[in-house]
Amino acid sequence: MHMEDRQRFLHFPTPVIDSCRMTIQSVWTRGIQAEREYAGSHEIKVNGYPWRGSGHSAIEARRLICGVLGALHGHGWVLMMSTDVSKKTADKDTLLFRHQIPTPAPCDWCCIGFSMWDRIEFIDVPSEVYNGLISRLGNRVSDHYQHSPGVYEAKIVGRPWIAEGTETMKARELLLVFLEVLETEGWTVYASVDQKNGGDKQTETDTWHCCRLKGWVRGAPVYHNH
Repeated sequence: MHMEDRQRFLHFPTPVIDSCRMTIQSVWTRGIQAEREYAGSHEIKVNGYPWRGSGHSAIEARRLICGVLGALHGHGWVLMMSTDVSKKTADKDTLLFRHQIPTPAPCDWCCIGFSMWDRIEFIDVPSEVYNGLISRLGNRVSDHYQHSPGVYEAKIVGRPWIAEGTETMKARELLLVFLEVLETEGWTVYASVDQKNGGDKQTETDTWHCCRLKGWVRGAPVYHNH
């Protein structure tokens, strides 16, 4: 992810880039503005500014990366790590993949965003996951509601994403509960990605991109695909 509107694919075969292009076109409704070869990579520039966005644009940007991760996974390109190798302001993560043969089993995909100071956005997440989490957290959730089609939002008491003092550990404890609830429903966090430009005075939270084996049923093993 580069600048405010670009993705660069380095050392991927052409058919894989073609598949990612189709995914981008289907998920990012504003479409692709331009493509070019850039320093050995294939660059796709979209209309709009997904890495700057807030509100609905930020939700669609999360769906965009989740879709690309799913497309690559379907071609056997499995994420090895997301890493930050830049000291520039407004930088995003670089994602590193390995090719796997045989191709991993097909998965369903969803993502979770940590927004504002206190919100959790469940994007294309099955209701049993967010209902289970809200039930587990009890009075630590001050409100929850349908934000938009496919998006459910929960508001956490306090300001966990800018916590200070002892609240920092309570915020981390929340993450353990999230992981436990996800695994109970067969999901694993496939990637935790910084995909949004930060400002001069604050950084941005990651987005969790999650997957679950298609056809998974309760009691079956949970596979961590990385």
